[in-house]
Amino acid sequence: MIKTLEVTGRTEDEALANGLKQLGLDRDEVSVTVLERSRSGFLGIGASPAKLSIAYEIPDEPAP
Repeated sequence: MIKTLEVTGRTEDEALANGLKQLGLDRDEVSVTVLERSRSGFLGIGASPAKLSIAYEIPDEPAP
């Protein structure tokens, strides 16, 4: 079964690191989609974090 997790961070790399830490997985075990790129804004005004969707697979539960 494929599940997804949405994470944010100041940069794409930071967001990915946060998601991998939460899941306890390595980079090659997940698929990453950038939903929003980070923006620094002008003098910090209008700044927004990066937002990623991390897809990962969990084993299917056996039927009873």
